[in-house]
Amino acid sequence: MTVQTRAPRLQLCADASLAAGEDPIGTAPHWQEVTVLELDVPVWARLRDVANWTPEQSGVFERLRGRVEASGAGFGLLMSAPARAGAPLRVRHYVRQHGGFVRRDYASDLPQTEWARGLTDTLLEPQNLRGWRPAEAPSSGPDLHVCTHGTVDAACGRYGVPVYAALQAAGLRSWRTGHFGGHRFAATAVDLPGGLLWAHLSPELAVRVARREVHPAEVAANLRGFAGLPPLAQVVDRELLIRSGWDWLRAGRWAEVSGETVTLHFELDGVRGTAHAEVTPAPSLQLPGSSHKPALGDVKQWRMGEVSVEVSAPAQATA
Repeated sequence: MTVQTRAPRLQLCADASLAAGEDPIGTAPHWQEVTVLELDVPVWARLRDVANWTPEQSGVFERLRGRVEASGAGFGLLMSAPARAGAPLRVRHYVRQHGGFVRRDYASDLPQTEWARGLTDTLLEPQNLRGWRPAEAPSSGPDLHVCTHGTVDAACGRYGVPVYAALQAAGLRSWRTGHFGGHRFAATAVDLPGGLLWAHLSPELAVRVARREVHPAEVAANLRGFAGLPPLAQVVDRELLIRSGWDWLRAGRWAEVSGETVTLHFELDGVRGTAHAEVTPAPSLQLPGSSHKPALGDVKQWRMGEVSVEVSAPAQATA
């Protein structure tokens, strides 16, 4: 008689990250613009099914890859579920500007299967947006895009869905969103137009973060970084967010990274300044990259030296 034993269930990768005390800072992607395609959840899988892309769809990604290689400017692609299933294709386009990103919304009569048009017209041929209908976008408050893509990783289904539900119950702008990387940080969210990415949100914490009811110092360990800066600069940016509070999200900031030296320039309320710091590797961690595979990978951690800030006085008004 043969007795079959079931393989032990793997630990969720998000649980492993938390247990190891992983600091998520520096894991936000570096984006210059973000396109959010409003697509029904079943369409998410078709967009990710590279083998069955049409030649047009493959060509769009080839062009996008070439643009990134030529300019070094990355882009974000998010898929969010529309309020009404089966609705025509609609896009939200966020472009990097002074204090984060600026949102513009566009509606169309196209079926959702034409998602490649949304990418082409926002990221490659913006002149084509004249053929879309501009839609009114909110003037304030964050847009929370919560990964709930449990078919990609179980952690996002387990932890992302309750976070999304809590944000909806609180009347906050939020969307169920397809995989955008970092499922070991579930529940993870993209917070636009501020450009922050969050890790290990609980339903209660997500609501407090969205309402800015918690000081950044209290959620520093949940911050993956500001997507408007490269990874090492995100480490320094977090420190300045802690020092300045949520007003820091209004600051224009750009960075230069040379080896381990980060120079972060900023401008806020007429005051210009520069922050300098060394960001060096800390001991790495061995963590699973997926809740569905046992393999462990090397996960970088960072250590920041003393941050020196030089501020120039604001210009004085003349009589």
